[in-house]
Amino acid sequence: YICGVEIEKMSKSKYNVVNPDILVERNGADTLRMYEMFLGPLEQFKPWNTHGMDGVTKFLKRFWKLFHDNEGNFAVSDAEPTAAELKSLHKTVKKVEEDIERFSFNTSVATFMICVNELTPLKTNKRAILEPLTVALAPYAPHIAEELWEKLGHKDSITFAPFPTWDEKYLVENTFEYPVSVNGKTRGKLAFATDAQREEMEKAVLADEQIMKFLEGKTPKKIIIVPNKISNVVV
Repeated sequence: YICGVEIEKMSKSKYNVVNPDILVERNGADTLRMYEMFLGPLEQFKPWNTHGMDGVTKFLKRFWKLFHDNEGNFAVSDAEPTAAELKSLHKTVKKVEEDIERFSFNTSVATFMICVNELTPLKTNKRAILEPLTVALAPYAPHIAEELWEKLGHKDSITFAPFPTWDEKYLVENTFEYPVSVNGKTRGKLAFATDAQREEMEKAVLADEQIMKFLEGKTPKKIIIVPNKISNVVV
């Protein structure tokens, strides 16, 4: 006999039903909820593998950690967020809003994961970032969101909080990282504002220690700068 593989919906008649109560007890309701959405588009059959829940569990733990210090104490700051933090938040809110409109929940979950991966190395604990992010996550992970909402000092349920809005101004790229070449070979990278003046860029390139090593004390014949693309020093 030749055996094949067929992906079907769970059904008692096919003896392939997984009891959700067991999974909730083992992994938590939010993990199961997000994992089911993360599997793929709602209208498609999807392979079921509970080992994949580990990724969602780790995401929720990282999200929770943004609100707490290394000792586990709740530590949210009222400080002003940075440009990088605002960009990550507004990019996420925009994408999730669009995904909800077309019922593309799996890409929403992926977007949340990317956002937390961006905020973690920034050591983000700003209320201005975490509060709206919690509201956006609430439809996907309502239990953890509700608990964090209470910790943030709110008396009413997060269910009644309006969905956050995004602002285009935080999504505009205002810097560009130029690959800097010497005689056509890439020797480093330098970031400049997208509206930086050519003269300022040339001075910064020639003053960079990494680039100076490859000039070997020679005076460049010319510096070629293609806006928002490349910078090349010809010796």
